[in-house]
Amino acid sequence: MTHEHSAHAPVHGFGADRAAHYDAQAAVSLAGYQAAYELGVSALAARLDGQETASLLHVGLGTGAELVPYLRFNVPGWHFTGVEPSGPMLEVARKRLEAEGLLSRTHLHEGELRTLPQGPPFDGVQLMGVLHHVEGEDARVELLREVTRRLKPGAPLVLGCRIGQDPELTNVEFRRLRTYGVPLEKLEARRQAMAKMQPIESDAALFAMFAQAGLVAPKPLFVSLQYKVFLARFEP
Repeated sequence: MTHEHSAHAPVHGFGADRAAHYDAQAAVSLAGYQAAYELGVSALAARLDGQETASLLHVGLGTGAELVPYLRFNVPGWHFTGVEPSGPMLEVARKRLEAEGLLSRTHLHEGELRTLPQGPPFDGVQLMGVLHHVEGEDARVELLREVTRRLKPGAPLVLGCRIGQDPELTNVEFRRLRTYGVPLEKLEARRQAMAKMQPIESDAALFAMFAQAGLVAPKPLFVSLQYKVFLARFEP
């Protein structure tokens, strides 16, 4: 689960220093961090149940943690393509996937999704923590279209992102971070960064973007304050 990119340029701030500590930071920042990954994989596995072979695309792979739950699902014939613009994050992913025995069936691509060479369409896709870092609705829709251009008809999509900017829920989030010992200066920097962020306004706004990319029947999988994960289906 990572920042990934805008439709045109990588987001800064995901270099070697942050990559080394990203998972520990994310576990504090997002309550239910591991559950979000597990439910995403569960949804893809349920939609593709019975397929001995499958090819899955993971956009904004980050440190590779979102692939680890596949080990529980006994799908040795499934293969993965992880796209990530941050070289340091991808290096962490490489080491993790090698340690977990997943690297041999994972293709890692450094760069934005649009730089991934075209190949056979994928059976499913996951984008966790990506879309809210893309600036503007047009760019967000273009990213979703870039995703669906690479999918088989009927393929499932799992997407997680921040939705809305409710002051009361933001206060809940920051009170929890204080309890976890996040320093006040880091909290203030986070608050300023969130004020500049333009999150997707609502579930309805996200679903409207889905529709423009041929994604239908969205269903909620997970909610943690203002971070939500949905399952949808590509129908061109």
